[in-house]
Amino acid sequence: MNATTHTEIYRPFTGTLAPARPAFWPLYRSRVRQNLKRKLPLLLTLVPPWISAIIFSFVVYTKFTVEQGGDSPLTGSPLGAFAGAAIGQMLAVHKQIITFATVSSLFALVMIAWYGAGQICEDRRAGAHLLYFSRPLTRLDYFLAHFATAFTFGAFAVILPILLICTVAVFSSPEYSFLIEKWDVVLGALGYSVINVAVMSLIVLAISSVSSRKTYALAGVFGFVLGLDALGGVLWQLQRDKNFAIIGVMRNFRRLIEWMLSDNDPRFDWNPWWSAAVLGGIALAAAIVIASRLKRMEVVA
Repeated sequence: MNATTHTEIYRPFTGTLAPARPAFWPLYRSRVRQNLKRKLPLLLTLVPPWISAIIFSFVVYTKFTVEQGGDSPLTGSPLGAFAGAAIGQMLAVHKQIITFATVSSLFALVMIAWYGAGQICEDRRAGAHLLYFSRPLTRLDYFLAHFATAFTFGAFAVILPILLICTVAVFSSPEYSFLIEKWDVVLGALGYSVINVAVMSLIVLAISSVSSRKTYALAGVFGFVLGLDALGGVLWQLQRDKNFAIIGVMRNFRRLIEWMLSDNDPRFDWNPWWSAAVLGGIALAAAIVIASRLKRMEVVA
């Protein structure tokens, strides 16, 4: 029997290959798509931060459009009155951004805890990690997929609302004066929101990696974050020393806000680099916990 090859059915490839995707991208996209299908939790977690952001944006818009050009009883010059009103408005808007950035820490905690607390522990409980690590997926790719998922939902509640308020402030101010005079506030607010979401995501994933189910992870997240703040508050009152508040995670975020947004009337007066060191240490410890737990999961897989 002679073997024959029908070359007429073969055609050379004339298209272009799609660029290679990061290995974590399919898992990340699947996680986000799965969570977005649950409308009720998404609605309950996103309504408070976005309603707050809209209210703050309306206040900022009002201060720049309704109040500008008003007469000042302290000066008889209309130009001086306008300049004084503009300075006062920018300071008021500055305070509004600081206030919302402070409140946004709680929004980040709730949002990231809900969508991040069950990721690793539910994978381990269902045995899904056996499938993930049997594919060409490294521990780093697995971590990046879950971290990016938690970070994305945290961005929905913190980064995008702060971006909205800053955008309204810039475009509502006369001749973009807020961007010219307070550009450091805009950069500080956005930089703080990124740091806040990143650190919270690491904390939530670390607690998720050592928990057996989502409910335990949620309790652990709120117990760890709010418990440290409660402990710092108790020591503050007992010792009459405000510096004991540095134990709390949320209070360190507050000090970071005051520093990065150039608040002239800070609530806490310790060196802001101490807060940066505490938050950095917590993030590093969380990353070490995640790495050790993922290594153990990969060995089991």
